[in-house]
Amino acid sequence: MDKKRFVVLFPNCPNIGLLKDVGQIPYILGKYHENMRTELVSRAIDTDGPNLDKVLGLDIIKIPYLFKNDMIAGVYYLLRHSKKINWLNLYHCGRKTYYWAKLYKFLNPGGKVYLKLDLDFVSCDLYDKNLKARRFFKKATQIMDLVSVESMAIFDRIQRYTDQKIQVIGNGYVNLDEEIDLSAPRDNIFITVGRLGTRQKATDVLLEAFADTVDKHDWKLKLIGTIEPEFEPIIKEIFKKHPKLRGRVIFTGHIEDRRLLYSEYAKAKVFVLTSRWESFGIVCAEALACGCRMILSEGVAPMKEITNNRKYGDIVPVNDINALSIALLNASVYQYSSKEVDEIANYAKDRFSWIKICERLNGFLMNMD
Repeated sequence: MDKKRFVVLFPNCPNIGLLKDVGQIPYILGKYHENMRTELVSRAIDTDGPNLDKVLGLDIIKIPYLFKNDMIAGVYYLLRHSKKINWLNLYHCGRKTYYWAKLYKFLNPGGKVYLKLDLDFVSCDLYDKNLKARRFFKKATQIMDLVSVESMAIFDRIQRYTDQKIQVIGNGYVNLDEEIDLSAPRDNIFITVGRLGTRQKATDVLLEAFADTVDKHDWKLKLIGTIEPEFEPIIKEIFKKHPKLRGRVIFTGHIEDRRLLYSEYAKAKVFVLTSRWESFGIVCAEALACGCRMILSEGVAPMKEITNNRKYGDIVPVNDINALSIALLNASVYQYSSKEVDEIANYAKDRFSWIKICERLNGFLMNMD
């Protein structure tokens, strides 16, 4: 079988991107599909850095950072390699991706482009309000061969701005070499993972809501991730205002090792993500695969898919401390069972495993050849 060369061009992809769609799509396509030969092109990945063990066998092409400009770095790569590429995978609908796609198709008229939009609701708001942005979006998507978003909620917002048929292809979690142990008893823990204290993640909302409920249950709140420096004084102020949080709120710091992170998910009962906006939230898929129920804000675009239309959790308005407090209280009295843990994990494996996702993606690619 002649292999198709599938190349992800993402010059500023760092090592953490290897755990996300940018790294996992080419890795899984190349590993499980004999018709594909895949590469990831980046100038930012440290080939001695972390997460390389999660993409073993993936060809990572390091390109020069010419004039410290990603646009020029991408152009330089395409001028040299376009004719050898069957599928060029680009991210985000911006001028860089538009001009890269135009150049690629000029140099290789038979080549095809897959654009992964990675949109959140904030981006959709821009298109709703800005005619110039909508016109560019339509022009850019029309030259692509395959365009996808990560959730039906984003699809419903964005499809009307282009004649190009947009597909819904979700994101997934990194598969470990061995199965996740879901059999151990779970503690009364709410868990969240992310860049704590950024405006996007709304960690302040989570802490305030938990503080409002702390007298009504015995649960703890575990927060995993780096803490933004400007959030440190806010944490101190919240603890000063709510001294009962001490001993009930645990900051672990960042956990790089996925095996250790998944073991933390597997100790908890409920995963909480209060983001003000989120194109997908891969941590949601990770927690779901570890059997956690969900409490998500309406800013998490795939909230319905992740919760299976609220079967596996609750959805609350963005920035609504009261609604989040009620959801936390309801979760604290919910009767958890090992049967449901297995059901949730199986749902995640079916919907959010990169293996399943790339099976579907490969079907689209093959049908377009």
